[in-house]
Amino acid sequence: MSGVPQRGPGHGGLGPADAGRGVHLSPRTLRRALQGEGTSWRALLDAARHRRTRRLLETTDLPLDRIAPLVGLSGATALVRAFTRWEGVTPGAYRIRGAGTG
Repeated sequence: MSGVPQRGPGHGGLGPADAGRGVHLSPRTLRRALQGEGTSWRALLDAARHRRTRRLLETTDLPLDRIAPLVGLSGATALVRAFTRWEGVTPGAYRIRGAGTG
């Protein structure tokens, strides 16, 4: 399995059943295949959200409450919590740090 399907988080609620259909697998078979690769649907979705959030923070001036739904999160608070878990810094600190290194 090579990552999350092209329809990203925040675009119609793509879930494991939808992804499984896209590759002709039942949700259970997809879950077993991902487990065999040492991952899960939730881990792939989390990684995709992380990548997309970083990209949006680095390339746009969008406020967090606009970024959150674009990455499939419920709001700015959820985005701050998730981003701090991923990066160890808040999105604001990440933007400031990024501005100084670019």
